[in-house]
Amino acid sequence: MKIKRKNLRITDFREEYLPQIEEILKENFRYPWSSQQILSSNPFSVKKVVFYGDEIAGFLFGEVIFSEASITMIAVKKRLQNKGIGRYLMNWFVQLSKEKGIKNIWLEVSEKNKKAVRFYENFGFFVEDIRKNYYRDGSDALIMRLPVNAW
Repeated sequence: MKIKRKNLRITDFREEYLPQIEEILKENFRYPWSSQQILSSNPFSVKKVVFYGDEIAGFLFGEVIFSEASITMIAVKKRLQNKGIGRYLMNWFVQLSKEKGIKNIWLEVSEKNKKAVRFYENFGFFVEDIRKNYYRDGSDALIMRLPVNAW
């Protein structure tokens, strides 16, 4: 069952959200980011969380650098997956990218993360390149690109 958009709210990441973000990362990733990695930022950083009611349901971290954008991390609580929250975050980021005149959105994902690869492909991303043995477990990273003007 999809969650109604009116029950979702995107807001800026704040340090006080760190414990919830770390829990979502632990649920979703074998090697989650450290708190230091989560808190690091630069002038191009985009860090958003999505609330479902009063709880943090997921987040999207990325960067918007001149004419290009990248998604560095996106995740949704396991029990709330497949309900449209990830799509809601992605739609928001594509809209932001369009408003800023971005040409492409880039991301990398493990070839082994079939669920994520399917999600990105269904969104319009395609594999642009492969980084061999990129991850700790020896899996390849798929470098994926979404041409924003085609969306």
